[in-house]
This record gives sequence, structure tokens and C-alpha cells, in this order.
Amino acid sequence: MLHFVQNERGVFLPAVVILLLVVTVLLLSIIAAYQSKYQTYDALEMFYTDATIEKLEVFHRQNTR
Repeated sequence: MLHFVQNERGVFLPAVVILLLVVTVLLLSIIAAYQSKYQTYDALEMFYTDATIEKLEVFHRQNTR
């Protein structure tokens, strides 16, 4: 294995750079997917919170008459 690291053909550095790029792209895509999912859940939470507040206000108006 040490001979492969010390070879003069220059294969090891490009292989490591390609591996680094692949891992970086994979990590960024996972982070982007997580962020998108989190934003979707946050938007749903806001929608249902506003709908609940609206229903409670209508209920309160009907019962205070």
C-alpha cells in the first residue's frame, strides 16, 4: 500500500480530489433535501396555526352574541 502512495504516476491525488468532490456534492444534496423538507413542514405548521386561530375566532364570535 505504501508503494501505491509513493508512486510517480500521479494517480493518487486526482483520485482523492474526485472522491472529495463526490462526497461534497453528496453532502450538499443531503443538506438541501433536509432544508427543503424542513421548510415544507414549517409552512404547513404556519398554515394550520393560522387556520386554527381563524376557527377559534369564528367560534368565539358565535358564542359571544
